[in-house]
Amino acid sequence: MSRLSRLTILLALALTAFVPAAASAAPAEITQAEARDALEAATAALAPAQPLAAGSGASGAPADATLALRDLAIAVPALSGAERRRANDLLARPDDKNDRGYFGPEAPDSPVCSEHFCVHFTNKAKNAPDSPEFLNEVVLATEQSYAIENGDDALDWRDAKSDGTRGARNGKGGNGQVDVYITNLPPDLYGYAAPDRGQKGAQRFAYLVLDNDYTNFPTGPLESMRVTVAHEYNHILQFGYDTFLDLWMFESSATWAEEQVYPEINDYLNYVPIVARYPQLPLTGRDKIYGEAVWNHWLTFRFGTAVVRGAWEAGTASKPDDFAADAYNRSIVRYGGESFSREFANFAIETAEWKSSDAFPDAALYPDMKRKLKVGPKSSLIFLDNTSYALADVAPSGAAPVKLTVKADSGTESAIALVGRTGGIEDGTVTVASKYLEKGGRSTVVLNDPASFERVTALVINSDARLGARGYLKDGSKYKVKLTK
Repeated sequence: MSRLSRLTILLALALTAFVPAAASAAPAEITQAEARDALEAATAALAPAQPLAAGSGASGAPADATLALRDLAIAVPALSGAERRRANDLLARPDDKNDRGYFGPEAPDSPVCSEHFCVHFTNKAKNAPDSPEFLNEVVLATEQSYAIENGDDALDWRDAKSDGTRGARNGKGGNGQVDVYITNLPPDLYGYAAPDRGQKGAQRFAYLVLDNDYTNFPTGPLESMRVTVAHEYNHILQFGYDTFLDLWMFESSATWAEEQVYPEINDYLNYVPIVARYPQLPLTGRDKIYGEAVWNHWLTFRFGTAVVRGAWEAGTASKPDDFAADAYNRSIVRYGGESFSREFANFAIETAEWKSSDAFPDAALYPDMKRKLKVGPKSSLIFLDNTSYALADVAPSGAAPVKLTVKADSGTESAIALVGRTGGIEDGTVTVASKYLEKGGRSTVVLNDPASFERVTALVINSDARLGARGYLKDGSKYKVKLTK
């Protein structure tokens, strides 16, 4: 995956990309300054990772390579001269002698082609596959990913857009197969997918690059390679639907696909802690995009795997164009839900005791959600951005009901809840009292007999993901919160 290490994510809490978080920019909207930012982000993404200095924040953090290259591919028309040449160099395939990442002459027997993929490699020592067995495992992983992600009895995504004869060599690879390149990648970079140069429009073909040995990753080498293939191949398919959709949708979907193809590996669990630690950060932001696979797992539990594919199918029809929240909304409604906003609220409530939930794979291995909100009998004021929420521990006293009263900003789609758990944290029974506030305003929820629960949690949720002229319409919404017992 074009993913950062878990440590780097937790330190940096930011990813570099020029596309606004609220919605992706179509090519005509990209300024020269934005294009230059995209060029620098892509350069950093493919450079060897540098350790973060103490107190440096995001400085020195590597960018997400797939999305940095996606941004650059969109931005190229706004560049000229030496800057455009640099951009095209970064977007070149590893077999291009003019590419800064040229992996050396292809081996005489490269590529190894199957029906849907061609795997390219070199015998140059630094960049060669770790072993013939490793090369064979890559070929097997590509077809396994195709079988699950494209299979009509599995996820049923449409085939990748054909690249025609690009990558063809030695009479092989001329049937539009997806080209996969094995080379030595910088530390912390699992792999990446990139749209080829010279394309226009939302639907594009792309190629995939993998590391040549996968050492020094949290999960073992073969397991890391397999989930990387599943993840980056999902990006290849995404480019065939809508290249302009939001970054968080790209990465949360691709990380979700790993679990669909290889449910026994669970590398995605390395990225769930940031979701548990920072529920107050928006789903639509940049800070926890890999861990947000859990959002797609929730939707899959509710509506089946087709709901994720349906969101990608709806991307180019969304309003505004290429807007992930509306794409999800359209798919949720198509598959039987009420709206994105209501499902986000339901998702947030479910996470309060998700270790006891059937809605998430491997839930017993998830970290407990952080409860940082302080509530009491006097009204307190909190602010929440779009698609974020806050949780509070409630200490029951006696048998009197617990009442959570919240006044949300007028017009902000919101929800409030009290969640009680009896039994163990991993096998408990959960009771929920909740209300959805379609237009904001004041409301109260009540949980009876709170002393009968091992734990009671209060939640305040901003489930509004609508766009305004300057970004998300209800960022920074105000909530007055009071808890009485």
